[in-house]
Amino acid sequence: MVISPFLFLALSVGIGYLQGSSMAKNSKIAVVTTVPSVEEELKGTNGINFDYKDEASAQTAIKDEKIKGYLTVDQEDSVIKAVYHGETSLESGIKLAVTNKLNELQYQLNRSAANLSQEQEKRLSQTVDFTEKIDEAKENKKFIQTMAAGALGFFLYMILITYASVTAQEVASEKGTKIMEVVFSSIRASHYFYARMLALLLVILTHIGIYVVGGLAAILLFKDLPFLAQSGVLDHLGDAFSLNTLLFILVSLFMYVVLAAFLGSMVSRPEDAGKALSPLMILIIAGFVGVTSLGAAGDNLVLKIGSYIPFISTFFMPFRAINGYANGLEAWISLAITVIFAVVATIFIGRMYASLVLQTDDLGPWKTFKRALSYK
Repeated sequence: MVISPFLFLALSVGIGYLQGSSMAKNSKIAVVTTVPSVEEELKGTNGINFDYKDEASAQTAIKDEKIKGYLTVDQEDSVIKAVYHGETSLESGIKLAVTNKLNELQYQLNRSAANLSQEQEKRLSQTVDFTEKIDEAKENKKFIQTMAAGALGFFLYMILITYASVTAQEVASEKGTKIMEVVFSSIRASHYFYARMLALLLVILTHIGIYVVGGLAAILLFKDLPFLAQSGVLDHLGDAFSLNTLLFILVSLFMYVVLAAFLGSMVSRPEDAGKALSPLMILIIAGFVGVTSLGAAGDNLVLKIGSYIPFISTFFMPFRAINGYANGLEAWISLAITVIFAVVATIFIGRMYASLVLQTDDLGPWKTFKRALSYK
């Protein structure tokens, strides 16, 4: 579980690289032209080559799946004419790059044919005087905040998926067994549930602690690198992650684990744990996708409201806090709401845990929950 996020990240990057390499290899476009200026202008453009000197060889290459298509470019009376030949349409990125360069070449031909004076040439050469005056320190800080928020969202997504699945499966596996009847005859079911949730909390704390210690060790090891020392990355990272953010992550993970245990206790067979866990998975995916899509537009009303709603706030509030959208008071209020909800949910589920775990009838989640309420 400790190395799974890194394995998943490495696998995703590897698959993306292989897909990109494969697409780049199979989406080459050949350019067939007898105009030297066109070849000179388009040389170096990504996705095209000049390996074929006539249309017949280019057509053969298409049949052999060596290229995706070919572009013929000719010049007639100072007018550049380009025609694309292929089984499917030209990719937008390549099309944009090629048309921009050909338009630049056509513009040069137009100016040459117009016989402009030096004064007219000078006026046509004038461009917009555009400059940027920004605070580089704030720009660097914003970049680090964005990267930190994205990394935290990915970490939460991976660890929640892992612990929710494990917890629900374990609770479902022990449901209705003789061992649980013996256990509940010795101690109260609520005490057993609280102890189990506390143990899981300590496991999560250990898991996060490994990452924290590893991160601190990496910082101490690489802190003298010029990039880190001169850019202020370490200072910005220290500002991004506060005590509130760390506590919020810990409490939120505990809250999700409690709900996973509750859902796992409502199924009659261990193999149904995945079905029962689907509402929780939807919450996790909604929070991760929501903060990824909404956060790209900066702070907004949906992010603000979601920052105070339990489960959704797990992703929304840390994102807002790291990016500086939420002040300290807002962050602590959201944490207090999450803590209260987690405590109330834990007590509520613990009080009816015995009736949930000892039920073996296949009544469905809703009827099982109603029966547990009557026995609470």
